[in-house]
Amino acid sequence: MSRFTIFFKTAFARAYIRVKGGNRELSWIVWEVLLPLLMVSSVVYAYRTLGAPPEYIGFVIIGGAMISFWFNVVWGMGTSLYWEKETGNLEIFMVTPAPLEGLLLGMALGGLFNTSLRALSIVVIGVFLFGATLNVAGLLSAIIIFILTMVALYTLGVSIASIFLMYSRTGWRAAELLQEPVMFLSGLYYPISILPTILQSIASLIPLTIGLDGIRLSLVMGYSIWQLKFHIALLSAMIPIFAYASGKILHYMEVKAKREGRLTLRWM
Repeated sequence: MSRFTIFFKTAFARAYIRVKGGNRELSWIVWEVLLPLLMVSSVVYAYRTLGAPPEYIGFVIIGGAMISFWFNVVWGMGTSLYWEKETGNLEIFMVTPAPLEGLLLGMALGGLFNTSLRALSIVVIGVFLFGATLNVAGLLSAIIIFILTMVALYTLGVSIASIFLMYSRTGWRAAELLQEPVMFLSGLYYPISILPTILQSIASLIPLTIGLDGIRLSLVMGYSIWQLKFHIALLSAMIPIFAYASGKILHYMEVKAKREGRLTLRWM
């Protein structure tokens, strides 16, 4: 088989396992939808108590759905190589012709599929429970921005996964460090326009921030594709930059891990 055939077969096989395993237990799906809804509900009732504009309800629901993808990137994709190492699968993968990039792509696609189902359920149930109004006319622009955001976000996830390839449990500190600041800077429950200019500039470097803002403007404020050209251009520029950087980091970490014997767990 050609190199590309092996790459895509590896991605498909790993995505299939992720989708099959992630949906085999109905209770997992229920809790992964209900628990984020509790967090969304608390913020919705807080905004209603404060008399916030009704648009904020839609902002909260979309934010609660989109943050699921960041959690999946950090904990579902980022930590995946550590779990493979712990179960002894990583050393098997490394001696096969299957490329590590194809393995990560399969994890990304499988995780994206599962998380999309959960996120869509959060939006539908949230709209039904809280009466949020979404603009269907902005659906096309929202889909375009969503796709660009996911490509940029999961490409960034390759860099996070490479940290776990090298540093194993120590990488958990990096994952925890990335969680709360990104939730704050992404404008999870509020528009980033209320942040100071310096924080807005820093937040613009995170694809989730740009994507979340663009999807909100599409579905809540009714912005057209032309009005969101800045969001589309910025996300499109992030994708090749993150792809190049992630490839370099992954290769560096892989070579370093091989030299230092970190591809297997060492029990003391």
